[in-house]
Amino acid sequence: MVVVLNKPQKLNYSISKAYCPISLHKYTEKALEKIVANRINDDILKFDILPATQFSSRPHHNTIDTIATLVHQI
Repeated sequence: MVVVLNKPQKLNYSISKAYCPISLHKYTEKALEKIVANRINDDILKFDILPATQFSSRPHHNTIDTIATLVHQI
């Protein structure tokens, strides 16, 4: 799906360069990707799939937690 927008401050809109086509596929794909990623992350947290030592890409886990776990293990 493509939406055609008028470019601002163009004097003659009978010329094709006065318009800007915008593709909506990228935005819908990104929105769908975000929804699917959130659902997968929710299931990972709900069913406790990842081990406790996995810190990357997890909410409420940061570098401090990683270092504290490493120091504790040593």
